[in-house]
Amino acid sequence: MDQRRFLLALVLAFLLLYAYEQLVIRPYRTAPRPVPQGEQTVPEPGAAPPGAPSPTVPPATQGPSSGLAVPPGDHPTVTVETDRIRATITTLGARLESFQLKNFRETVARDSPLLDLVTTSQILPLTIQLRDGKSDAGVVYTPSVGSLEVHGTQQGEISFTGSSSDGRPIEKRYRFSGASYLFDLDVSGAGASDRLGVILTPISEKGASGGRQSGRELAIAFANEKVTERAIDKLVEPTEITDSLWAGFSAQYFAALAVPATGSGTAWLAVSDSTPIARVDATAESGRAAFQIFLGPKDRETLNEAGHQLDRALDFGWFWFIAIPLLSGLRLLHRFIPNYGVNIILLTTIVKLATLPLTQTSMKSMKAMQKLQPEMQRLRERYKDDQATLQKEVMELYKRHRVNPVSGCLPMLLQLPIFVGLYNALMHAIELRHAPFMLWINDLSAPDRLSIAGFGIPVLVLLMGASMLLQQWMTPQQGDPAQQRMMLIMPVVFTFISFNFPSGLVLYWLVNNLLSMGQQWYMLRSDNGGARRR
Repeated sequence: MDQRRFLLALVLAFLLLYAYEQLVIRPYRTAPRPVPQGEQTVPEPGAAPPGAPSPTVPPATQGPSSGLAVPPGDHPTVTVETDRIRATITTLGARLESFQLKNFRETVARDSPLLDLVTTSQILPLTIQLRDGKSDAGVVYTPSVGSLEVHGTQQGEISFTGSSSDGRPIEKRYRFSGASYLFDLDVSGAGASDRLGVILTPISEKGASGGRQSGRELAIAFANEKVTERAIDKLVEPTEITDSLWAGFSAQYFAALAVPATGSGTAWLAVSDSTPIARVDATAESGRAAFQIFLGPKDRETLNEAGHQLDRALDFGWFWFIAIPLLSGLRLLHRFIPNYGVNIILLTTIVKLATLPLTQTSMKSMKAMQKLQPEMQRLRERYKDDQATLQKEVMELYKRHRVNPVSGCLPMLLQLPIFVGLYNALMHAIELRHAPFMLWINDLSAPDRLSIAGFGIPVLVLLMGASMLLQQWMTPQQGDPAQQRMMLIMPVVFTFISFNFPSGLVLYWLVNNLLSMGQQWYMLRSDNGGARRR
């Protein structure tokens, strides 16, 4: 086996693995249950699924367009202030008009507004879907208080009372805690019903430029220990997820999730009035249903604190068991050195030292293989018309010199999970959002751009590509010239795919390449010194 050909196949396999996970696995983590053709609307809570026997209470006309699209208009609002959030609830529908996070801002500017997770749309989050194809979006509620402020371990409650379109009383009761992103929502009244549904809409997540992080918003649900993810532009046909513990929307760093307070419910991921929605239906006992709502950062400790396995909304990929400890190590380093850029450099160095034996084994094997290249070339020329004999002679050559052609690639293969794990840790680390490093790099979660004459130059990406090219040049060359030229293309490929990667991730690659080059230089220097002494 030619080691260089195997290495090339390994790199290409990694690229295919990355593309497959991003384009296929992530949007369709579990096979969704699409509604059969001809049913392009979401059933109201309590309606029978297609093909089911008729219930005792006849189901109402299906369809999510039951008054969900009702703009807030000029109605009185109620403000809620806690240690972590500042929310505005409109009395029209008792829905969220804004939900600002006090610890996060829209951009890196110090005077930037607080990040508001409520997206401006015709449908507001926490609209309640009732029976008979109706919602409470148009109900004008009367609040119990005009504002609420709670801190620390305090808890506060606001009740909204009103009447549905048919005159039946309805009440929505919010309960907030001073130090949590999780709050309670209880709904009661509006006639007897076996289920009630709460609506969530895509959250607003802005990056360094203030623009929305397009392409990273997902409708998400968790049921039967599996996560279902759907890109919001693929919700034309409703998707039903039964026995769901929670559902909602997830962006790169933030999430909006609804949880049935008792047991599980049915989640619907769909589109209503051109707006993506996630609806969670909960069992209503005596016309009352209870939910818990999470709107906040996808921080692992925060999600674990909220319970309900909300931490499953934070996806670290196949090598989560490596990514989570590495992320914990990054946060530990930050306690001593409050600069995540420096922490990434230190963490990369620690990982490099931990994998040093594997790297040395690989480099020694590649050096030994390089020494055999002249003899292998002679064998190729001698047996160019007899491949069977050529393979036999090559294996005899390896045996005489005690060289294992796989020993150089196997250590690199073992390092691949560490690379992918660290990649996922840095890609999803909310700690890097708006975290400055040095000079022009003021946001490690954003692509690196140095503005020169109006042009954004990706300096780190170019340095990373150059370091890969130089590292390739320093690596002991094996194989024929065509294969060597093919390997030189790989730095160009990696530079291209990392053009819009977070600068924190590119910084890791650059530092890792520099450390690898330093190690190669040291080993080559040691070999040359030993040769001179002999």
